[in-house]
Amino acid sequence: MEVPPRIGRYRVERLLGRGAFATVWLAHDDDLGAPVAVKVLAAHWADHRRIRRRFAQEARMIRRAESPHVVQVHDIGALPDGRPFFVMGHADRGTLRDRLDGGPVPLAEAVRHVLQIAAGVAALHENGIVHRDLKPANILVRSLPDGGERLMVADLGIAGELAQTSGFTAPGGTPGYMAPEQLRPGFSPDARADVYGLAAVAHHLITGGPPGGTPGRVPSPVGDVIARALAEDREKRWPGVRSFAAALAEAAGEAPGEAGETSGNATGQARVTDRARRGLARRAELALAALAALVAVTGGGVLLTDNRDGEAFGRWLRPASDVPREYRAAIVEAGTWCTDVPGLSPALIAAMLKAESGFDRDLADDSTKEYGIARWTPEVLAPYLPASYSRSPMAGALDPEVAIPAMGRFLCTLGPKVRTVPGDPALNLVGVYRSSAATVRQAGGVPPRWREHAERVRAYLEAYRP
Repeated sequence: MEVPPRIGRYRVERLLGRGAFATVWLAHDDDLGAPVAVKVLAAHWADHRRIRRRFAQEARMIRRAESPHVVQVHDIGALPDGRPFFVMGHADRGTLRDRLDGGPVPLAEAVRHVLQIAAGVAALHENGIVHRDLKPANILVRSLPDGGERLMVADLGIAGELAQTSGFTAPGGTPGYMAPEQLRPGFSPDARADVYGLAAVAHHLITGGPPGGTPGRVPSPVGDVIARALAEDREKRWPGVRSFAAALAEAAGEAPGEAGETSGNATGQARVTDRARRGLARRAELALAALAALVAVTGGGVLLTDNRDGEAFGRWLRPASDVPREYRAAIVEAGTWCTDVPGLSPALIAAMLKAESGFDRDLADDSTKEYGIARWTPEVLAPYLPASYSRSPMAGALDPEVAIPAMGRFLCTLGPKVRTVPGDPALNLVGVYRSSAATVRQAGGVPPRWREHAERVRAYLEAYRP
């Protein structure tokens, strides 16, 4: 595979890994003087709406957790060919799978690893996210200044929302680590699927292989705790990763602690106290109770909300604005499609969408043949779709995930043609979108017919700028 010289502003050094949906590159942030990992959607999935949506969703979910034991997203962007990417901190010690190539690890070390992973998974659960694919390859290891290390949960590509209704959650996972219910059609995995996955990782750490894949045996009482977490009937498992972690720590004589990081000179930790166990269990109970209340209120079929979601795109859009959070990734993609068109920005794209449709994805104006959130006329939209996009059915192209990025392609193509036109460059782009580049040039700015519309966009633009 050819190594790209740069991904966005990041200088690429080498390939870190490649999966079914994406590649991960080690790169360098020259502005901050730090190594980063850049995850890029694979080329053969670039025009697949559902996969693009899930790729963007992964970045949002990672950002939402805000835990030191979940790998963090620092930036997002798109390549010139339209493929999205996001930038994460670099795990300089690889993955837990790399470490397990040498066989099992000592029991005390294995338990401390599990406690760190549990802290990250708990943060996901408390934000309404089920990982569904916990395995050693998805646990990153990063060194710490004191010589210790931190484990971080990564790769949420198939993660699902806890409150999704069954039947809409695609099955997925890795054999050996996947809970039995994940193979049952129409069965929606919940937090207990991750209890199973975490226990399978613990089994691998201690014995050298996942359950059923090695003759190794986990010694009691730790083995009893793990066996309960691996119960085929999820009702018989530990109710959550926090209660599983607390029981595992007690059985092994390890203290979970708050940070859960391995010290560079750690030789062992004191047995967990009754007070610490009660506190950990109580936090787990509170988290589960809060989740149950949310699911009860929403009827179990509505995506859990989180007020921090807007922060993921706060660099481009005002978090407190009314820009729908489910469209923000596509809006940022469109507004950053190119960097040489004056006036183009995510805030402008959001303002144009507000003025065009009020963010109504189902808008249909048969009199003008304009449809969808971006009020596209299908034959006008067609040339600005990705080259490999299927033109049939056209209705799919009007979905926000496709229609909004197409606005970026449109403005990046025609915007340079009005670069020398006087007036506000952002509003001139509005005029181009509503008429044509030739009409804007002839009018010396926004055509009279569209000036009132452009002023509405100006007002929204001021409201959406960060």
